Amino acid sequence: MGKDKVDLRILKTRKAIKEAFLTLVQNKGYERITVQDIADEAMINRNTFYLHYVDKPDLMENLCQASMGKLNVCFSLDKKDKGIHAIDKEMFISILNEMFKAIEADIVFFRTMLSQNGQLNFSTRLKEALKDFILSGMGGHYLNPNPKTKIGLEYMMSGLVGVICMWILDPEHLGVEEVIEHLSEIHFNNVLDLLKNI
Repeated sequence: MGKDKVDLRILKTRKAIKEAFLTLVQNKGYERITVQDIADEAMINRNTFYLHYVDKPDLMENLCQASMGKLNVCFSLDKKDKGIHAIDKEMFISILNEMFKAIEADIVFFRTMLSQNGQLNFSTRLKEALKDFILSGMGGHYLNPNPKTKIGLEYMMSGLVGVICMWILDPEHLGVEEVIEHLSEIHFNNVLDLLKNI
């Protein structure tokens, strides 16, 4: 029972640190905030911060890994059983739905990191993580993809991350269902045909 109380305190402290960090990044920018700023905003002392994280980059790394890990689960859904080549439109929509739900559950983090005050390379990091998730589902022979695969993945992931960024920064005007429908259309149809119908 004592252990549960300690675990709850740790969770509450980490939540306070995360919320303080995100508030400060929104207001001051990632580069300008210090551990002391985070501790003050979270209403803890610096020593308490250091019980949980080594420094500000360690906090950032932990938050990124937690968020990216949730996205990885989305890409691991049905495809483990069927293989990436068997992904049909229904499965593709299901994966996108789960991915957008995971982002929506942590929308403040993603919106903050993708804003101009966020970490400069966050969108690149998101794109690389999504590429890694897809490659890991394609089996060992894709660990060193050929140029054609690399170009295709870069094209797809850059577009996907661009759409995610667009939606995150303006979710009121872009419904998730609408975004997923358009992504599915683009993925399963010729892009040139879609552009001709604009």
